[in-house]
Amino acid sequence: MNWILIKAKQTPAPADWSPIINTFRDYGIENTLEEANCITGCYVDVDGVRTQIESLRTALLALGVDDVIDEPFVEVDWENEWKKFFKPRRVGSHFVVRPTWESFDALPSDKVIVLDPGQAFGTGDHPTTRMCLEYLEMQVASSNSVLDLGCGSGILAVGAKMVGAGETLAIDIDPIAVEVAKENITRNNVEVKTAVGDVLELQLESRWDIVVSNIISATLINLAPDAAYALKSGGKWIVSGIITQNWSDVKKAAEKSGFTYIEHREEDGWNAGVFEK
Repeated sequence: MNWILIKAKQTPAPADWSPIINTFRDYGIENTLEEANCITGCYVDVDGVRTQIESLRTALLALGVDDVIDEPFVEVDWENEWKKFFKPRRVGSHFVVRPTWESFDALPSDKVIVLDPGQAFGTGDHPTTRMCLEYLEMQVASSNSVLDLGCGSGILAVGAKMVGAGETLAIDIDPIAVEVAKENITRNNVEVKTAVGDVLELQLESRWDIVVSNIISATLINLAPDAAYALKSGGKWIVSGIITQNWSDVKKAAEKSGFTYIEHREEDGWNAGVFEK
C-alpha cells in the first residue's frame, strides 16, 4: 500500500495546534503527528486522493499555516519501532501501565494495566493520561458509575474499574478506537461496556457519577454540554489534554455549561482538572 505524507508547516509554531489537527480530521486524517513546526498526516494513495489533498490544502492555508507540502511516504515499521520506547511505568499511588510485550514484577498492592494501544491514543506515558489516572484514584468511590468519553485505547475505563468503579462505559466516535479499547478491556479481565457514538445518540442523560475525557482542548470545549448532560447532579468531570494557554478557555466552557471548578494540575505544559456539576 502506498501513502502520501501531508505536512502543514507554521513558523513559529502556534501555541495551540488543535484547529489544524481538527482540520486534518475534517478531511479524513484521524491520526496526526506534531513535530517542531508542523503537523503531519497521511492519505492512502488511491484514485481521487489528489482532490482531497487540494481541499485540505485550501482549508489549512485559510487557517494561516505557512505552507502545505505533500510527498510520497517511505513506510517504516512504526508498529515495532515505537515499542522500543514504551516501557512499564508507575502512575499515581498504585497503577502500573505495562505494554503487552514487556514483563514486570508487580507488588501485591499494584494495579497493573496491561495495554496494547494499537492505533488508538493512550499509553500512560504522556502527562495527560497519567494525570487522568491519578485523578481517577482520587475521585472514584466504590461503585461509582464512570463514563470514559473519548476512550481511545480504553486505559482510563480500565483504570477506573480497577479502583472500584461500578458500571463503566467507554465510548468514542472512532470505531477503530472502540475496537482497540475492547481488546484492552478483555486483556485486563475487567467488566467495561463499549459503544461507538456520543452521549446524545446513546441517550446517556444523567446516568454517571464521573465522566473522564482526555482529548484536545477544542474538543473538550465542544464536549462540555455533553458531559453536563451525561452526569448526575453532583457528578465530576475529569478533563485532560489541555495545554496551559488553553486552560482558561476550557474552564470558561465548563462553567458556561453549569460546572463548578474544583481543582487542576499541570505537568510539562499540560493541564488536567476536575469540575462538579
